[in-house]
Amino acid sequence: MSENLSTGHFHPEDAPGYESILQCMRCGFCLAVCPTYALTNRERSSPRGRAALARAVADGKLEFTKAVGEEAFFCLDCKACSTACPSGVRVGTIMEFCRSQEQHFHPPSLPAGLLRDFILKRMLPSPALMENSLLPARLYQRIGLQWVVRNLGVNRLFPGLLAKMEGILPTLGTPLRLEIPEVIPAQGAKRGRVAFFLGCAMSLVFPEVSRQTARILAQQGFDVVTPKEVKCCGAPHLAEGDRETARQLARINLDLFNGLDVDAIVTDCAGCGCALKEYEEILEGRATHAELTRFRSKVRDISEFLAGAGIRAEGLRPVPMSVTYHEPCHLVHGQGLAKPPREVIRSIPGVELREMKESNWCCGMAGSFALKELETSRRLLERKLGNVRATEADALVTANPGCHLQLAWGVRELGLKQPVLHVVELMGRALPS
Repeated sequence: MSENLSTGHFHPEDAPGYESILQCMRCGFCLAVCPTYALTNRERSSPRGRAALARAVADGKLEFTKAVGEEAFFCLDCKACSTACPSGVRVGTIMEFCRSQEQHFHPPSLPAGLLRDFILKRMLPSPALMENSLLPARLYQRIGLQWVVRNLGVNRLFPGLLAKMEGILPTLGTPLRLEIPEVIPAQGAKRGRVAFFLGCAMSLVFPEVSRQTARILAQQGFDVVTPKEVKCCGAPHLAEGDRETARQLARINLDLFNGLDVDAIVTDCAGCGCALKEYEEILEGRATHAELTRFRSKVRDISEFLAGAGIRAEGLRPVPMSVTYHEPCHLVHGQGLAKPPREVIRSIPGVELREMKESNWCCGMAGSFALKELETSRRLLERKLGNVRATEADALVTANPGCHLQLAWGVRELGLKQPVLHVVELMGRALPS
């Protein structure tokens, strides 16, 4: 989207590409798959409606009003419309550019702006600062205060946003980045050497998931290299309209992983994988074609990598249970990966996969959307969990930390029986002790 034939009323810095906006034929295929349109039935809250808003601004027929900015942030960026679009229009990406525009035309208040900059420009780029930021939450859990708050119903007295933030918090352990060896040797016949992209959320919030990822890769015959200098992939920054910080982080990660002698760069976070595969666009003109091509050619989601390499089934123990699978938006729509996670699930002895209706619909998390749009997010989640309940599966499986948080919170809120597991946690149960 670097070629802007016309910026119209957009600010010239990080304006969406005019050609990409023109691709929309207004055919309406996107309407049936857009969660926000399904809830509101508003044309402006549909992908083609959002594309029309962007085109009107680019044509100079509409100022970049606050309403345009609000619609950009109301988009889930679930990318389902991109999958459905016959012209390949990426409305989610156009809306990411519009979120950057919002910062130019309608910057937040000074306190909100300072908080935003601290989180995006200082905290997220610093693994150590991120780890320290969760110390109060871990203390809150370890001294039993969370148990009191939840079991005595104190959390029901909290305002909506605070209640969601408290309720969505899982049990926190020690951040994995501090513990994981830099190199874990392959077990059995060696098949290769991979780099493990340790994501922020996984290391901090679901360390056991990434511990299982490294364990599985080693068990499958791969040396696992985990560089501790890794930075945030930049996905939160793209979602919040801070493309410049995303570019800075991308450049650091590009140099770090291109400097490793590995066959693949593996991630267990769908959001990270989607952002990493977009470095070619994010760093266009800021890195050589050779650098970007080399990096992109190696990035793999864990399920994509295992399915492509071929899963060694010998020694796997039966896991007698039924599961249903929720497809993370940034895996199925952002990366086009629907089959690999299912191949991994079906490779586990004893597991029965029960497909749910609308498995590729957004769960309502969508980064900060779940906190900014509480009611809309909850309605999307209830629709999803209704489909989960109908399968009567023993467990709910997914492949992204944001989805994991949202779904686990919803399961507790609605009293469902299914625990939420990452695909690798399920496979980890089949590995030899």
